[in-house]
Amino acid sequence: MNRRSQYQHGGSPQYNFARLNLPARNIIDFSVNLNSLGPPAIIRQKWMEILKRIESYPSVEGDGIAHYYQKKLGIPPQNILAGNGSTELIYLAPRALRLRRVVVVTPSYHDYERASMLAGATVIRCPLIADTQFPFPDMDRLTEALNHSDALWVGRPNNPTGTMVPKEPLLELASKFNNKWFIIDEAFIQFVDRWKDNSFLVDQPRSNILVIHSLTKFYALAGLRLGGIVGAEEVISRLREKKEPWTVNGVADYVAPLLLECADYEHETRSKNKAEHERIFRSLDKLEGFSAFPSSTNFILCQWDKTKNLDDLMAHLLSNGAYVRDCRNFPGLEKNFFRIGLRSPNENNRLISILSSFPG
Repeated sequence: MNRRSQYQHGGSPQYNFARLNLPARNIIDFSVNLNSLGPPAIIRQKWMEILKRIESYPSVEGDGIAHYYQKKLGIPPQNILAGNGSTELIYLAPRALRLRRVVVVTPSYHDYERASMLAGATVIRCPLIADTQFPFPDMDRLTEALNHSDALWVGRPNNPTGTMVPKEPLLELASKFNNKWFIIDEAFIQFVDRWKDNSFLVDQPRSNILVIHSLTKFYALAGLRLGGIVGAEEVISRLREKKEPWTVNGVADYVAPLLLECADYEHETRSKNKAEHERIFRSLDKLEGFSAFPSSTNFILCQWDKTKNLDDLMAHLLSNGAYVRDCRNFPGLEKNFFRIGLRSPNENNRLISILSSFPG
């Protein structure tokens, strides 16, 4: 099998227990980056009603998800295509657009590269620099890369760095290279303060900009897989022609409109995430052997330098009932980087305690 078609995910505590020759035990999993509040209360309250949806066929194109975006953000149905999570749409875009050379800002979500390669494209990496806290590449570097490609992938906020790329340079590039595709992944945008002011989702669609969004991260519904891709009517029609039918299941299709009733949950999420992020970042900053990087979302990228091998820390964490996301498989993060997904205050306190108890 071609190695590029094999799918691996870095957040696997079971694999690491075996790899580090440790006995398996219950752990608090900080490798996931979902909303720490869990799913909105309305999902539990209406679960028996939701369960009935498994008896009926869903809409062919995920009309419930499209309805969410229309009511929440004013996006007309012709400008949104629903998907089985944002990942399905990440794989659809390069295939449907027939991309051949793409620029990927790295480190970033692995599937940008994999989806492009499976579609037959060559990947050009444009690395972010850790020493300067992963700022967006300068315009000269991106201009040079785009001169020799037909698309640019950008995560905002970027996973796993948490970097929030400003809108202005992207809009400037999209205007300058109006014959290139700009694929912007905003899976974590709802965690950002004043997120609608910062998002491309609410802007007037541009002919060469596609915005991918996920409902599974912010609403903690990863098992349901809900997402959408937004763009100009012509390009969304082009994607729709290439997309398989029935990919959104009936439960997800029914749940999406219920999320319109979650304003209090959304406010609580952003308020608590901001407070907890600031508190834990300060705590990490005080620990010897760690460097924490500023983030605009619900996770924090860190680097370990107390020993030469991150496995020392991973073994210590697992032995004490905690697990973080080993980021050494991200291009540019090979030197002992890891990511912490924020959880409840008590769980986060437990993690800080375990981190601070590393011997030596």
